[in-house]
Amino acid sequence: MKKYLFVCFLCAFLTVIGQTEDELTVFEKDTIDFSDMSNEELSKLKSRYKATEIEKMVTQAIVVASRKPISLKKSPSIVSVITADDIEKSGARDIIDVFRLVPGIDFHVDVQGAVGMSFRGLWAYEGKILVLLDGQEMNETAYSTVVFGNNYNISQIKKIEVIRGPGSAIYGGYAEYAVINIITKSASEINGLQTNLIIGQAVNTYARQNFSISVGKKINDLSFSLSTFLGRGQRSNSFYQDIDGHGFSMVGNADLNPTNLNVGLSYKKVSVRLIYDMLATTTRDGYIEEMSQAYSNNFTTSLAEIKYSPQIRSNLVIQTKLNYIRCIPWEFKGVAAPEDDYPSYKIIADRYRANVAAIWDAKYWLNVTAGTEMYFDKAQKPILNKEIQLFRNDDASEVHYLNYAAFMQSLIKSRFANITIGARYDLNSASGAAFSPRLGITKKTGPFYFKLLYAHSYRAPGIENIQTSINNAILPEKSMTCELESSYQINRNMFLSVSLYDILTRNSIRYTFDTTFAYSPDGYVNSTKKIGSQGIDIEYKYKSPVGFINLAYSYYSVGSKEVDEANAVSINRRASLGIPNHKFTLLTNINVGRFFYISPSANFLGKRYGYNSIDTLGNLILHTYQPQLQVNVYVGAKNLLPGFKFGMGVYNITNQEVLYLQPYNGSHGEYPGMGTEIIFNLSYNISFKEKESQ
Repeated sequence: MKKYLFVCFLCAFLTVIGQTEDELTVFEKDTIDFSDMSNEELSKLKSRYKATEIEKMVTQAIVVASRKPISLKKSPSIVSVITADDIEKSGARDIIDVFRLVPGIDFHVDVQGAVGMSFRGLWAYEGKILVLLDGQEMNETAYSTVVFGNNYNISQIKKIEVIRGPGSAIYGGYAEYAVINIITKSASEINGLQTNLIIGQAVNTYARQNFSISVGKKINDLSFSLSTFLGRGQRSNSFYQDIDGHGFSMVGNADLNPTNLNVGLSYKKVSVRLIYDMLATTTRDGYIEEMSQAYSNNFTTSLAEIKYSPQIRSNLVIQTKLNYIRCIPWEFKGVAAPEDDYPSYKIIADRYRANVAAIWDAKYWLNVTAGTEMYFDKAQKPILNKEIQLFRNDDASEVHYLNYAAFMQSLIKSRFANITIGARYDLNSASGAAFSPRLGITKKTGPFYFKLLYAHSYRAPGIENIQTSINNAILPEKSMTCELESSYQINRNMFLSVSLYDILTRNSIRYTFDTTFAYSPDGYVNSTKKIGSQGIDIEYKYKSPVGFINLAYSYYSVGSKEVDEANAVSINRRASLGIPNHKFTLLTNINVGRFFYISPSANFLGKRYGYNSIDTLGNLILHTYQPQLQVNVYVGAKNLLPGFKFGMGVYNITNQEVLYLQPYNGSHGEYPGMGTEIIFNLSYNISFKEKESQ
């Protein structure tokens, strides 16, 4: 696979540099290069050439791959964009449904009912994928996880930008494998009052009951927005069985109750963002065996940011940001032995961050971004039930860490290609140094787009990774990723992209048992194995006034990489536990008349492997799970009544047994998802009247 990737890289690079200046001149005279235009510029084109939806998609400006807005197909990363229209037309119930549309992403169970992501065949739950909400880190700082299920206000999402590849050169230690940037609607886009109600009903219980309300307005230089999201839901209406054969009904034992408040305020060059996010869950599955009852297990994050971005000169912007994050993750209210032997747990983790960056358009062909960042982590464990909690390695109730970073990026435009060169250097007081360089070459040739990408990235150990490391020694996990993307605009309504990747990870941070450690035989270590994956992602998009088709296929293989024992599949060397080698998603939309539309969709997961039981000697039994196909349909209406949008859908029409598998050998049983669910979605918008100009 490495040789194949190298040949593809070489061929594409020769194609890039092989064009002569005369060829470029002829091409520029004979065609319009939409990829250099923003949506605003496209909208100003004369009626002789009206941009199609596909052309707007290709040329839309994104910021997740670089601090400077750049068109999607010229960005120095492989990026998937999910728009508000995609989300609305799909009838998505929550953010999991949305992310299932992205190649390479799948979902799995960890412990205590928590569900997280894998990416490109690698378990990415603990600090390997950075999740941003309006630019704010949603990864908690204790274990660096992000939990999903009936959370995030999808009705207020403007778009989601997903870097399907490393982002540490820009974002640091949570962006090892991918970056997800969730952007909500701005004050001017809300421009009034917006409400949304979604109700989901399963055969034997409610599935979800969520309500959101948002208000926003822009008045001259002042903008403000406020969005609230409240609800309750359940992970499943099925039955859970642990590896010992014990089990319970998931109804009433796997709650997913979100509370979110998102406030944005800006005046001229100053902006403020405040977010409160809490996912209150209940769990009865614990770590291995079922518990006698359901216990609360909550995840709470509070964030505040103030940003000042003055224009120093016409070509120079200085951006200053101050951030504060408080995380209270995995807040578990349990019972000590002898009943269940799951004691309570609580950690309060604060992060204070300062970031200064200069964005300089040095020449029309050169943009340079450089800056520095520092953050201070403080974590404490309060007294619970009159019991003192201590961090294990420091034997203290409070710990502190410092991280310093410097970063630089250059975007260079030339006749031959656009080149991105960047790097970031981090130095952490607990885990040491990490250097993350990146190189990207992007090129447009007629209807073809090429990207050659190479980057180093890392995963910074979380606070509890450091404190529960064996022998009090843990280093950053480091990865090297090579990517090639080739895209082709088939016609004005169709677009096809194919991307190849190869990932190699060293010093993988993993949880293990060590019986030689007398007092606590478990903990985190750096693996000595070189793990990774390689594979291909394919996306096809069609958009026209009739509707759209989004097709995505992804394949990964362990290939020549090593595999940790906890992730290995003894009967399939190419696969990792719990993660399908093949994934296929389909989302279609057909407009019916002026007001109605119908959106069938499907999600296919190939064969998977997991441990779900034990034999008479106590050995875990590997089980092969046959392919899983989930089929859905959603029917919606808009503009039928002023301000109203409504729809109805059926998810998992065939009542397929949806299972979240544990992607490592952790002795956790298969975790069921929701069966057939009927959903009702109702939105109502009131727009503020604009003051008429004199």
